[in-house]
Amino acid sequence: MNEKSHEEKLTRLLDNFFDELQAMPDKEVLAGESADAVRARAAERLARAAQEAGRRRMAAARIQAVHVNQAPARAVSVQEAREYIARVVQDRRYTLAARQLEEMPEPEILRLYEQLRELDDQPDEPGPAR
Repeated sequence: MNEKSHEEKLTRLLDNFFDELQAMPDKEVLAGESADAVRARAAERLARAAQEAGRRRMAAARIQAVHVNQAPARAVSVQEAREYIARVVQDRRYTLAARQLEEMPEPEILRLYEQLRELDDQPDEPGPAR
């Protein structure tokens, strides 16, 4: 049996069930229960399903956050950092104090490099210049 034929049969089956359900009298559909009781039970089931979906989304987000935070940072040399900063100084989106890159201590160069990379990774937002 091919996939399309199976889907068509399933669709026809569900359509027939739906048509039959619509044609049934309300008392028969409710099977002796009150409409309010059925409505309340359905609302409770929907609330539990929404709560469970929220828990699953949160669990997936936590897993994703762990994987993102564990992503190894690419080690960059001080020379690469200096070259990157020199290019960024020319970019009008950033304002940096005029300093000689060659005179800056290496830890300061690497710290500045990391800060600039974080700024580059953020989406552009309207507002004051960075």
